[in-house]
Amino acid sequence: MEGLIAIYEYQEPVARAVVDGVKYGFNRELIKIVLKDFSFQTGEKFDFLVPVPLHFYRENWRGFNQAELLARVIGAKLLVPCARILKRVRNTKQQVTMKTKEEREANIKGAFKINEKFKNFLQRRTGKTQKLKILLVDDVFTSGADMRECTQVLKKAGVKMVWGLALAH
Repeated sequence: MEGLIAIYEYQEPVARAVVDGVKYGFNRELIKIVLKDFSFQTGEKFDFLVPVPLHFYRENWRGFNQAELLARVIGAKLLVPCARILKRVRNTKQQVTMKTKEEREANIKGAFKINEKFKNFLQRRTGKTQKLKILLVDDVFTSGADMRECTQVLKKAGVKMVWGLALAH
C-alpha cells in the first residue's frame, strides 16, 4: 500500500461513537453525517474506490457493508466509482477479537480474491499502457492486516497503485 488516509483517530469519542453506531447500531446515516464536510487530496487520480469486503454471512446479517457505504459517500464526493472488485471467500473471525498483529494476519490470510466479474476487466486494463489506481476503503485501520491482504491480492492481479482510506485509525 502506497499510503493511508485516516479521517479520525479511533480514540476520539466522536470517531468511536460513529464506528460503533454504524457497525453495531446499524445506523447507516452516520457515515453521511460525519463525512458531510469531508475533503482530502492525495495528488492521485483514482480509477476506483474498492471497499474491503465482508463475508456474505456477515453482510447479510448486518444488512450492509460499512466500508462500502463509506466508499460510496467518498466516491460521490471525488467523482470516482465504487466497485466490488474484491470478494471475501472465507468467513473469518472478527479482527477485533484478535489480540496480536500476528493473530490478525493469520486470521485474514487467503480470505480475499478478485471478484470473478472483474477478472477479465482487470486483465484488459492492467496492460502496459493503462495501470489501475485503487483507493481501498475500510472503516477502521488497526493492525492493517485486512488492507495489506487486500493490497497483495490487487497487486497480484496487476493493479499499479493502492492507497488506503479508513474512517478511523
